[in-house]
Amino acid sequence: MDHFRNIYTNQAAAYHELIAAEDADGNLRKALENAAPFAGARVLDLGSGSGRIPLLLRGLGCTIIASDLHYAMLVEQKQQMLLSLRGVLPLAANGRSNPQASWPLVQADGRQTPFASGWADVVTAGWAFGHLVGWYPDTWRQHAGRAIAEMQRTAKPGGTLIIMETLGTGVLQPAAPHDGLAAYYAWLENEHGFVRTTVATDYDFGSVERAAELCSFFFGEEMAERVRTNGWSRVPEFTGVWVKRIKEKG
Repeated sequence: MDHFRNIYTNQAAAYHELIAAEDADGNLRKALENAAPFAGARVLDLGSGSGRIPLLLRGLGCTIIASDLHYAMLVEQKQQMLLSLRGVLPLAANGRSNPQASWPLVQADGRQTPFASGWADVVTAGWAFGHLVGWYPDTWRQHAGRAIAEMQRTAKPGGTLIIMETLGTGVLQPAAPHDGLAAYYAWLENEHGFVRTTVATDYDFGSVERAAELCSFFFGEEMAERVRTNGWSRVPEFTGVWVKRIKEKG
Protein backbone atom coordinates (compact mmCIF):
# COMPACT_ATOMS: atom_id res chain seq x y z
CA MET A 1 0.00 0.00 0.00
CA ASP A 2 1.14 3.56 -0.73
CA HIS A 3 2.82 5.20 2.31
CA PHE A 4 0.23 7.97 2.64
CA ARG A 5 -2.75 5.73 1.97
CA ASN A 6 -1.48 3.43 4.71
CA ILE A 7 -1.33 6.33 7.15
CA TYR A 8 -4.78 7.61 6.23
CA THR A 9 -6.23 4.10 6.48
CA ASN A 10 -4.42 2.75 9.54
CA GLN A 11 -2.70 5.55 11.47
CA ALA A 12 -5.15 8.45 11.59
CA ALA A 13 -4.55 9.24 15.26
CA ALA A 14 -0.78 9.47 14.78
CA TYR A 15 -1.37 11.67 11.73
CA HIS A 16 -3.45 14.07 13.82
CA GLU A 17 -0.66 14.26 16.39
CA LEU A 18 1.57 15.51 13.60
CA ILE A 19 -0.76 18.17 12.24
CA ALA A 20 -1.74 19.38 15.70
CA ALA A 21 1.75 20.90 15.89
CA GLU A 22 1.42 22.64 12.51
CA ASP A 23 0.89 26.35 11.78
CA ALA A 24 2.38 27.50 15.05
CA ASP A 25 1.76 31.19 14.32
CA GLY A 26 -1.82 30.85 13.06
CA ASN A 27 -0.97 32.14 9.59
CA LEU A 28 -3.15 29.66 7.73
CA ARG A 29 -6.33 30.77 9.43
CA LYS A 30 -5.51 34.39 8.63
CA ALA A 31 -4.98 33.45 4.98
CA LEU A 32 -8.35 31.68 4.87
CA GLU A 33 -10.12 34.66 6.38
CA ASN A 34 -8.48 36.89 3.78
CA ALA A 35 -9.64 34.56 1.02
CA ALA A 36 -13.34 34.42 1.85
CA PRO A 37 -15.95 35.66 4.35
CA PHE A 38 -16.81 32.80 6.70
CA ALA A 39 -19.36 34.38 9.05
CA GLY A 40 -22.70 32.83 8.11
CA ALA A 41 -21.15 30.89 5.21
CA ARG A 42 -21.78 27.30 4.19
CA VAL A 43 -18.42 25.52 3.95
CA LEU A 44 -17.81 22.17 2.26
CA ASP A 45 -14.41 20.71 3.17
CA LEU A 46 -13.28 17.97 0.77
CA GLY A 47 -10.45 15.65 1.76
CA SER A 48 -11.08 16.80 5.31
CA GLY A 49 -8.93 14.16 6.96
CA SER A 50 -8.82 14.33 10.74
CA GLY A 51 -10.43 17.78 10.75
CA ARG A 52 -7.66 20.29 10.26
CA ILE A 53 -9.83 22.82 8.42
CA PRO A 54 -13.11 22.39 10.37
CA LEU A 55 -11.19 22.72 13.65
CA LEU A 56 -9.41 25.78 12.28
CA LEU A 57 -12.70 27.43 11.33
CA ARG A 58 -14.32 26.91 14.72
CA GLY A 59 -15.47 30.23 16.10
CA LEU A 60 -16.06 31.91 12.71
CA GLY A 61 -19.82 31.29 12.67
CA CYS A 62 -19.93 29.11 9.56
CA THR A 63 -21.83 25.90 8.80
CA ILE A 64 -19.49 23.05 7.83
CA ILE A 65 -19.82 19.70 6.13
CA ALA A 66 -16.63 17.60 6.12
CA SER A 67 -15.95 14.80 3.65
CA ASP A 68 -13.09 12.36 3.20
CA LEU A 69 -12.42 9.17 1.29
CA HIS A 70 -10.82 7.39 4.26
CA TYR A 71 -13.18 6.20 6.99
CA ALA A 72 -10.44 6.07 9.64
CA MET A 73 -9.72 9.77 9.15
CA LEU A 74 -13.37 10.61 9.73
CA VAL A 75 -13.36 8.49 12.90
CA GLU A 76 -10.40 10.53 14.13
CA GLN A 77 -12.11 13.77 13.14
CA LYS A 78 -15.16 12.70 15.17
CA GLN A 79 -12.88 12.16 18.15
CA GLN A 80 -11.35 15.62 17.73
CA MET A 81 -14.82 17.11 17.38
CA LEU A 82 -15.87 15.49 20.68
CA LEU A 83 -12.77 16.85 22.37
CA SER A 84 -13.64 20.32 21.13
CA LEU A 85 -17.19 19.96 22.43
CA ARG A 86 -15.85 18.99 25.86
CA GLY A 87 -13.71 22.11 25.93
CA VAL A 88 -10.43 20.21 25.73
CA LEU A 89 -9.59 22.09 22.55
CA PRO A 90 -9.81 25.89 22.92
CA LEU A 91 -12.01 28.12 20.84
CA ALA A 92 -10.47 30.39 18.24
CA ALA A 93 -8.15 33.12 19.40
CA ASN A 94 -10.76 35.82 18.81
CA GLY A 95 -13.05 34.10 21.31
CA ARG A 96 -16.12 34.13 19.08
CA SER A 97 -18.58 31.34 19.66
CA ASN A 98 -19.53 28.89 16.94
CA PRO A 99 -23.25 28.19 16.47
CA GLN A 100 -22.30 24.87 14.86
CA ALA A 101 -20.42 23.09 17.63
CA SER A 102 -20.42 19.84 15.65
CA TRP A 103 -20.65 19.15 11.94
CA PRO A 104 -21.68 16.31 9.61
CA LEU A 105 -19.02 13.86 8.44
CA VAL A 106 -19.52 12.17 5.07
CA GLN A 107 -17.35 9.46 3.52
CA ALA A 108 -16.98 10.28 -0.17
CA ASP A 109 -14.45 10.54 -2.96
CA GLY A 110 -13.69 14.17 -3.77
CA ARG A 111 -13.93 13.36 -7.47
CA GLN A 112 -17.59 12.34 -7.14
CA THR A 113 -19.51 13.64 -4.14
CA PRO A 114 -23.16 13.37 -3.02
CA PHE A 115 -23.54 17.07 -2.26
CA ALA A 116 -26.08 19.34 -3.93
CA SER A 117 -24.97 21.65 -6.70
CA GLY A 118 -24.53 25.23 -5.55
CA TRP A 119 -24.80 24.39 -1.84
CA ALA A 120 -21.57 25.94 -0.57
CA ASP A 121 -20.41 29.51 -0.25
CA VAL A 122 -16.86 28.19 0.22
CA VAL A 123 -15.40 24.85 -0.89
CA THR A 124 -12.04 23.92 0.60
CA ALA A 125 -9.62 21.07 -0.14
CA GLY A 126 -6.50 20.87 1.99
CA TRP A 127 -3.50 18.66 1.17
CA ALA A 128 -5.77 16.26 -0.69
CA PHE A 129 -5.71 16.54 -4.47
CA GLY A 130 -1.93 16.78 -4.65
CA HIS A 131 -1.84 13.07 -3.78
CA LEU A 132 -3.47 12.36 -7.14
CA VAL A 133 -0.17 13.30 -8.78
CA GLY A 134 1.60 10.48 -6.96
CA TRP A 135 -1.21 7.97 -7.17
CA TYR A 136 -1.92 8.57 -10.87
CA PRO A 137 1.34 9.89 -12.36
CA ASP A 138 0.22 9.45 -15.97
CA THR A 139 -3.40 10.57 -15.62
CA TRP A 140 -3.40 12.99 -12.69
CA ARG A 141 -4.84 15.84 -14.79
CA GLN A 142 -7.92 13.75 -15.49
CA HIS A 143 -8.38 12.84 -11.82
CA ALA A 144 -7.59 16.30 -10.48
CA GLY A 145 -9.84 17.79 -13.14
CA ARG A 146 -12.76 15.76 -11.82
CA ALA A 147 -12.01 17.00 -8.31
CA ILE A 148 -11.88 20.63 -9.44
CA ALA A 149 -15.15 20.13 -11.34
CA GLU A 150 -16.77 18.85 -8.13
CA MET A 151 -15.56 21.91 -6.24
CA GLN A 152 -17.04 24.15 -8.89
CA ARG A 153 -20.31 22.21 -9.05
CA THR A 154 -20.94 22.33 -5.32
CA ALA A 155 -20.07 26.04 -5.00
CA LYS A 156 -22.78 28.59 -5.57
CA PRO A 157 -22.33 31.43 -8.08
CA GLY A 158 -20.14 34.02 -6.41
CA GLY A 159 -18.66 31.38 -4.12
CA THR A 160 -15.00 30.73 -3.39
CA LEU A 161 -12.80 27.68 -3.97
CA ILE A 162 -9.72 27.25 -1.77
CA ILE A 163 -7.04 24.60 -2.27
CA MET A 164 -4.14 24.16 0.15
CA GLU A 165 -1.02 22.17 -0.72
CA THR A 166 2.54 21.87 0.53
CA LEU A 167 5.34 24.16 -0.56
CA GLY A 168 7.91 22.25 1.44
CA THR A 169 8.67 20.98 4.94
CA GLY A 170 12.10 21.39 6.49
CA VAL A 171 13.05 24.02 3.89
CA LEU A 172 13.89 27.70 4.22
CA GLN A 173 12.33 28.84 0.94
CA PRO A 174 8.91 27.83 -0.43
CA ALA A 175 8.89 25.56 -3.48
CA ALA A 176 7.02 22.54 -4.80
CA PRO A 177 8.75 19.44 -3.34
CA HIS A 178 9.07 17.74 -6.73
CA ASP A 179 8.42 18.27 -10.43
CA GLY A 180 5.06 16.51 -10.39
CA LEU A 181 3.62 18.89 -7.82
CA ALA A 182 5.21 21.85 -9.60
CA ALA A 183 3.32 20.84 -12.74
CA TYR A 184 0.09 20.45 -10.74
CA TYR A 185 0.47 23.88 -9.15
CA ALA A 186 1.15 25.52 -12.51
CA TRP A 187 -1.89 23.69 -13.91
CA LEU A 188 -4.09 25.11 -11.13
CA GLU A 189 -2.91 28.61 -11.92
CA ASN A 190 -2.63 28.57 -15.71
CA GLU A 191 -5.44 26.21 -16.68
CA HIS A 192 -7.97 26.81 -13.90
CA GLY A 193 -7.39 30.41 -12.84
CA PHE A 194 -6.43 29.87 -9.18
CA VAL A 195 -4.31 32.57 -7.54
CA ARG A 196 -1.69 31.51 -5.01
CA THR A 197 -0.68 33.00 -1.69
CA THR A 198 2.24 31.53 0.25
CA VAL A 199 2.12 31.28 4.04
CA ALA A 200 4.56 29.99 6.64
CA THR A 201 3.00 27.09 8.57
CA ASP A 202 5.89 25.95 10.78
CA TYR A 203 5.47 22.97 13.08
CA ASP A 204 6.26 23.53 16.77
CA PHE A 205 6.82 20.13 18.38
CA GLY A 206 8.25 21.33 21.67
CA SER A 207 11.41 19.24 21.46
CA VAL A 208 13.88 17.99 18.86
CA GLU A 209 13.16 14.40 19.85
CA ARG A 210 9.43 14.76 19.29
CA ALA A 211 10.00 16.62 16.04
CA ALA A 212 12.25 13.85 14.72
CA GLU A 213 9.80 11.12 15.77
CA LEU A 214 6.75 12.62 14.08
CA CYS A 215 8.62 13.81 11.01
CA SER A 216 10.06 10.33 10.54
CA PHE A 217 6.56 8.85 10.77
CA PHE A 218 5.14 10.99 7.97
CA PHE A 219 8.01 12.44 5.94
CA GLY A 220 10.60 9.70 6.37
CA GLU A 221 13.92 9.18 8.12
CA GLU A 222 15.81 11.58 5.86
CA MET A 223 13.61 14.42 7.14
CA ALA A 224 14.05 13.22 10.71
CA GLU A 225 17.83 13.32 10.28
CA ARG A 226 17.58 16.88 8.94
CA VAL A 227 15.60 17.81 12.05
CA ARG A 228 18.27 16.32 14.32
CA THR A 229 21.15 17.90 12.40
CA ASN A 230 19.57 21.35 12.61
CA GLY A 231 18.36 20.94 16.18
CA TRP A 232 14.82 21.83 15.15
CA SER A 233 12.03 21.61 17.68
CA ARG A 234 10.31 24.08 15.37
CA VAL A 235 10.38 22.71 11.83
CA PRO A 236 10.00 25.25 9.01
CA GLU A 237 7.22 24.68 6.52
CA PHE A 238 5.38 26.58 3.79
CA THR A 239 1.86 26.11 2.46
CA GLY A 240 0.35 27.38 -0.75
CA VAL A 241 -3.22 28.67 -0.61
CA TRP A 242 -4.84 28.72 -4.06
CA VAL A 243 -8.05 30.73 -4.39
CA LYS A 244 -10.61 31.00 -7.16
CA ARG A 245 -13.90 32.88 -7.10
CA ILE A 246 -16.83 31.51 -9.07
CA LYS A 247 -18.45 34.04 -11.37
CA GLU A 248 -21.93 35.29 -10.59
CA LYS A 249 -24.62 34.27 -13.04
CA GLY A 250 -25.54 36.84 -15.64
